[in-house]
Amino acid sequence: MTSSELLFRTEDIALNEIRNLFVETTADRTLVDACKTKASVVLQGSRGVGKSFILRVAQSEMDEEFESRGVLPVYLTFNKAGLLQTEDPAQFQHWMLAKIANRVLRAARQRNLVEQPKSILGLLTPSSSPNETVESQLGDLERQYEESWHSPGQPVSPGALEPQLLADALEDLCESTSLNRVVLLVDEAAHVFIPEQQRQFFTLMRDLRSPYLSVKAAVYPGVTSFGDSFQMTHDATFLSVDRDILDTEYLTSMREIVQKQDPELAEKLARQGDAFDALAFSATGNPRILLKTLTRAQPFNSTNAERAMREYFRESIWGEHSSLGDRYRGHEALIDWGRDFIERSAIPAINERNMRQPEADQSIAIWMHRDAPTAVKEGLRLLCYSGILQEAGSGLRASRSGTGTRFIVNAGCVISHEGTSLIAYGNRLRRQASIKRMVEFGPNHPLYRPLEGFNLQTLEDAEGSLLESQLQRSVDELDLSVFLRSKLHELGFKTVGQVLSATEQDFRNAHMIGEVRSRQMMNAAVTAVLEYISG
Repeated sequence: MTSSELLFRTEDIALNEIRNLFVETTADRTLVDACKTKASVVLQGSRGVGKSFILRVAQSEMDEEFESRGVLPVYLTFNKAGLLQTEDPAQFQHWMLAKIANRVLRAARQRNLVEQPKSILGLLTPSSSPNETVESQLGDLERQYEESWHSPGQPVSPGALEPQLLADALEDLCESTSLNRVVLLVDEAAHVFIPEQQRQFFTLMRDLRSPYLSVKAAVYPGVTSFGDSFQMTHDATFLSVDRDILDTEYLTSMREIVQKQDPELAEKLARQGDAFDALAFSATGNPRILLKTLTRAQPFNSTNAERAMREYFRESIWGEHSSLGDRYRGHEALIDWGRDFIERSAIPAINERNMRQPEADQSIAIWMHRDAPTAVKEGLRLLCYSGILQEAGSGLRASRSGTGTRFIVNAGCVISHEGTSLIAYGNRLRRQASIKRMVEFGPNHPLYRPLEGFNLQTLEDAEGSLLESQLQRSVDELDLSVFLRSKLHELGFKTVGQVLSATEQDFRNAHMIGEVRSRQMMNAAVTAVLEYISG
């Protein structure tokens, strides 16, 4: 594997290879172990920080321990939630139940725990056909919902899908087999910009909890609505996947993440140690960002590292954040304000402070008073979703009176806006930064004025209304490699919707693309499409 082929996404890694690439830190071991317990768990982190990877490592370990523990791990993703377009008011709940039942049945059958079509899960399906298995019925129902975007409003019959029936079926499955428990590992737990779907998911997560089932869900910061019926302190354990970039083992673990994928890079990274350390610190604990910027910096040296940092942290990361406003009309004002606030005010203030006190503790954090306007707080939450901010403690006192929330600003964004040597500045911050040193913003700062009168109701009103416009967008807007994008053009795919409607056979029509590569291409392209649609 060369540096141009570094794997950015967990979905590109086979389950039997996942643990070979796992770099076990103390924090990551705690997360994996939590995913194997009886407790309900919510993992929170921005895109690329490693939520999916943690779930997959836990799945792999539970698979290996199955004979001794009797715990059945079931991994599933809800990343197609945004495609549901039927008139069924409970369509999302019915789709979730069909997907869960289908994946549990498949996992149980692979372990020879059930025989078709006698499974108790058959109670959940529509009227049985003698020529159709329970699994195929559940799969058909799942696909009908996921393909409803082709014909919005067309009814889908959900059969007897109800949360209590599923809970009862899983209890019967455990009691009639050698199973002690089923663990659901739910990735992309709820569609990012549709709060109603999020609330339905967490209500279901609460309703399904039993001695026979535990749910582990991966969510994004800043944009998740848990609803009134789900109480985090009572219904789940909340864990952050964010890495502490000031931890003593941070740089070692990030270097090992790269070297496990490409051992040949070890010597280059050792020769250019300062450049790699600055690049890893700039990634602010996000392995995907590190791998992307490292790929841009090839052949790896200090000049290319600084170029990659400027390109990504001055342009790409901000472009990705701003593009959310193009896709979700109700959020434009918050997104645009957040970018201006951090890029034009907060970061310059941080850098000015750091330049004034080059020998003192350096800052990479801001503090926001708890009485700041609600719209301002929403703008900061969206920046957390994009990975530009990380919440690092609430109810904290700053130098002025009152309490508030501390946010770490993406280190790469801070470093890349300084005109001096980025590597030198980055390593100075790495050695001297303290999250206790913050640039503070009080409850009535003049920078909040652009959001005066902002109507938060527009966020709910705009949900799910722009799917059709997203499907018509160009494939050039997808986060794909140059090679994959060129193949999409070669196949004549011009729009997001065309990729979503494609089959593996369609991908095989590209030059030199066989069965394995076509599946990899399709998975990568469709994943990028779904991620694009969800924000």
